[in-house]
Amino acid sequence: MIGFYDYTVILTYCGLFSSLIGIVLALNGNFAMAVICMGISLFCDTFDGKVARAKKNRTDRERAFGVQIDSLCDVISFGVFPALFCYKLGADSIFDVLLLMVYCLCGVIRLGYFNVLAMDQNEEKGIYHGLPIVCMAILMPLVYFIHGLVPAAIGVWLVRATVAVFGFLYVYDFKVKKPGMVALAIMCLIFWLPVAAIFIF
Repeated sequence: MIGFYDYTVILTYCGLFSSLIGIVLALNGNFAMAVICMGISLFCDTFDGKVARAKKNRTDRERAFGVQIDSLCDVISFGVFPALFCYKLGADSIFDVLLLMVYCLCGVIRLGYFNVLAMDQNEEKGIYHGLPIVCMAILMPLVYFIHGLVPAAIGVWLVRATVAVFGFLYVYDFKVKKPGMVALAIMCLIFWLPVAAIFIF
């Protein structure tokens, strides 16, 4: 069996499985539960690195494998999953499909570049180049909530604008400091408050 099988990758794989379940739910129109799956994937992605770094005797190959497998799973969890979610929300014209394709491409480029920098020993630690791809998923519950409150035509343009802006920010070279606990708490609120509103209203 190729690969590395230990507890350091369990959360990463759990996040992938959650996203795949979320994709099926979104395809069947169960957007509220799909958003919950997105939240589980976000949780797994937030803490999988911390779990991996807790293993002090990781080999260089195990570390490199962890970086690669995390990015490959992120392509699905925070690239394909949000794109399909937006498609099912009504962004389904030919123009929209092209836009979603470009969004996914930007996500792949961003993650590929991140992996290259991760192998650079001289690269500044704790700094991201471009917006981390998980940020789209953080905002999706709010977009979905607003989408349900406004007329359908306006809702679709909100989805389009969100996809276009985030896709651009993935590949635009600006530095983002790795979030601390306060920033993570704020991001949790941004995600979970709209989720709560979705189920309440």
